[in-house]
Amino acid sequence: MWQLLFWLSLGLLVYVYAGYPLLLALLGRMRRRATPDASALSPSVCLVISAHNEEAVLRDKIENSLGLRYDGRMAIVVASDGSTDRTDAIASAYQDHGVELLRWPVRRGKSTVLNDVVRERSEDIIVFTDANSLFGADAIACLIDHFRATSVGCVVGELKYVRDESTVGQGESLYWRYESRVKVLESRLESVLVANGSIFAARHELVREIYPDVANDFQIPFDVANQGYGVVYEPRAIAIECSAEHWEEEFGRKVRIVLRGITGFSRLRPRIRGVRLWQFVSHKLLRWSVGAFLLVLLASSMALASRSTGYALFLALQLLCYVAAAAGWAVRRRPSVPRALYVPFYFTMVNWAALAAMVRFVAGGRQAVWEKAASTRATPSRGFETGGVGALPAAAGERGARGRLIEK
Repeated sequence: MWQLLFWLSLGLLVYVYAGYPLLLALLGRMRRRATPDASALSPSVCLVISAHNEEAVLRDKIENSLGLRYDGRMAIVVASDGSTDRTDAIASAYQDHGVELLRWPVRRGKSTVLNDVVRERSEDIIVFTDANSLFGADAIACLIDHFRATSVGCVVGELKYVRDESTVGQGESLYWRYESRVKVLESRLESVLVANGSIFAARHELVREIYPDVANDFQIPFDVANQGYGVVYEPRAIAIECSAEHWEEEFGRKVRIVLRGITGFSRLRPRIRGVRLWQFVSHKLLRWSVGAFLLVLLASSMALASRSTGYALFLALQLLCYVAAAAGWAVRRRPSVPRALYVPFYFTMVNWAALAAMVRFVAGGRQAVWEKAASTRATPSRGFETGGVGALPAAAGERGARGRLIEK
């Protein structure tokens, strides 16, 4: 019994972090790549900036957006969801530069607001982003280039975090490097599983009604793939934002992400089939269950440790990792934390957050309204060439018709 649980939990952990990427790599070698049409015209684009009480970052975000390089027609829309600070006033100040403000006086949730925005737009491509992330100068052009292949319906960009010296910042950076590598492998199959809300784009006609309690970056790639179109990853389309500074904020953020992911899977499960069902189970469900696997592995190792030296050594290794994680937590606020401490600390924290989210889901918890960590509401402009941070670009006023203020 204990041996079965030990090897089952260990096998699942190895599969989640190594087996799944390996299988993706093997399948990707057999996949025929889509051929882009170099003669295709540049499609029209609508950049939708989701905002709720973003006065601290919105001005830099708009100026960054106005400075982006793209040969085609691009509209910029700020979707203000019940903002009670100066968010609406800041967006309104840019109407003469072609920025449109859509505002709702009562907060309704990001997905509900995006449903209304997308329904009213006529552009070919919708690019989704958040107010606290800044784009690289060519981010839009890099995203749109993939749509020259008619098989592609959604393109996911690369989110980078501004490095800080906190344990959370270092751990988040390491986590995203791993996730980016998995996206590269999924992209070879034209089947990137999920996007990130900071930077991704989809063909307008493929965007379906989003469930209020499901994240747009979870459902839209699914809906696109379900209609027979590819979802690919473009690492040159870069967005940057600040990571959470405190582990309490990051823990809460991970709980919210996983809770909305589980909710999305439960709602969409009847329509998930084939390769993407395998991907959802491997990359998401099993990954979210790692905390439970770790507990089973620890319990079974303790039960088997007296039977052989191998089990005893493996138990000692686990305990050493948890001691390192505890030490990382103890020094988390110091200006510099060794990798040997922040890696186990962040790994443990993330998986406990996923386990907490699963418990919350089973208990009936849902989340339609997203709450950002307070420390992420900062302009991530340190040491990054965005093509629009700082003064409003001189050419911004030439972007076409006057913007409009629309109140819902």
